[in-house]
Amino acid sequence: MCVDSYFEAVILRNEGIPTPLLIIGYTPLANITAGLTDIAFGIFSLEELRRIAHAAKKPVSLQLEIDTGMRRHGILPEDLPEAIVLIKTSPNLRLEGLFTHFADADTLGSLHAQSQVANWNRLVPLVRNEIPGVKFFHCGGTQVSSYIHELDLTTLRIGIGLYGFNTSLTPLDLKPALELSSRITSLRILKKGEPIGYNLTFTAPHDMKIATVAVGYYEGVDRGLSNKGSFLVRGFPCPIVGRISMNMTSIDVSGVPDVALDEEVIVISKDSGAPNSLASIAKLTGVLPYELRVHIPAHLRRTVV
Repeated sequence: MCVDSYFEAVILRNEGIPTPLLIIGYTPLANITAGLTDIAFGIFSLEELRRIAHAAKKPVSLQLEIDTGMRRHGILPEDLPEAIVLIKTSPNLRLEGLFTHFADADTLGSLHAQSQVANWNRLVPLVRNEIPGVKFFHCGGTQVSSYIHELDLTTLRIGIGLYGFNTSLTPLDLKPALELSSRITSLRILKKGEPIGYNLTFTAPHDMKIATVAVGYYEGVDRGLSNKGSFLVRGFPCPIVGRISMNMTSIDVSGVPDVALDEEVIVISKDSGAPNSLASIAKLTGVLPYELRVHIPAHLRRTVV
C-alpha cells in the first residue's frame, strides 16, 4: 500500500494492518530511523540520500523518485549514477523501487509526457543493471494508463482510479465506487416568500417542503453547491436551497412522496450520470474531482467495497 506520510503509516500499523507500505511523501530523518517495520521511504534528492546513508544504523528500505520532468522534487537524472554508487556502498540502504510522476499525461499529444516516457525508459535499465533485485518500477497517476504500453514498469501507481474515476485519455473499464450518504434530521414547510439559511440567499417562490440533512462543508460538501446543487432522496433529485452550513444542508423534498424523518440521502452519488456525481459536482463548482474527494474528512465512517 502507498501512503503519503509517516503519520498515515503509524495509523495503519496502530490499526493492526501489517501490509508493506511505501511512504511516498517526505519523511524527516528522525522518523526514517525510528524503526517501523516493512516500510519503504520515498527519497527525493541526492542530499536526502546522503543524510540517510550517514545516519542509518540498521537496514532502511528506500524507493528513489526520479525527476523525469515534473520538476517538483526527485533525484535528477544526472545525479542517478552517484545515487547508485551511494546505495551500493552503504551497508544499511536497501533499494526496493524506483518511481516518477507525470506532469501532463492527461493532455492529448503532450510532447512533455512523451519526453518523460523517454527519460524514464532510459534510466530504468541503469538501475536494473547496477542493482539487481529491485522489485518496483512505477509511475503515477491514473492518467499514465494512457502510456502503460510504452513504459518500462512492474506496476502502475493509481490514485483517483481506485474510486472508479478515470482521468486518463484511454477508456478504462472503471465503475465509480465513491458514494456519500447522510440522513434527514428535520422536515418543515417553507411558505411562499419565506427565506432560509445564512444571509437569506433563498426565498421560497411557493410553499415548499424542506428537509434538513446532517451534512455540510465540514463533511466535504462544496459550498459552491449552495442554491445550485442537489442531493438524491429515493432517486429523486432534491435541489439545495440556501447556503450550505458547516454541518447542515437544506434541500427541497416537495417532489418526494411521503418523505420521512431519518430517510437516507445520497449526498454524492456513485452513478456517473446523476446530478450529484463527482463529475457533475466538479462541473457545477469548477473544482477538481481530486479536490472534492480529499475534502471528505477522515472522521466519517467508511464502508469499503
